[in-house]
Amino acid sequence: MLEFFGNYKQISRIDMEVENVEYEKPVTITNRGMITIPAAIRKRFSLKDGDQVVIIEDEGTLRIIPVVSEETLRENSCSPKEMITMLERSRAEERELENT
Repeated sequence: MLEFFGNYKQISRIDMEVENVEYEKPVTITNRGMITIPAAIRKRFSLKDGDQVVIIEDEGTLRIIPVVSEETLRENSCSPKEMITMLERSRAEERELENT
């Protein structure tokens, strides 16, 4: 199923095998190869001027992945002690499941 909107050709989700699309909006590529990421998406992913993204080609589609700074990763990660505690808890749960 194809739908046409001006120069924009929308391919149905069935054709693209895309699940859980939460936002879709066509954007225009400038003569310098730039696009504008819609404000709703920038807000949702906390993207601001100067942030970087990675563009990945994946089976005929393009994916835009925000690059997370090392500082943000450190702030949102757990300490080594917390990580060991979580690992030990997970191992205990696995042993319980194996014994039942």
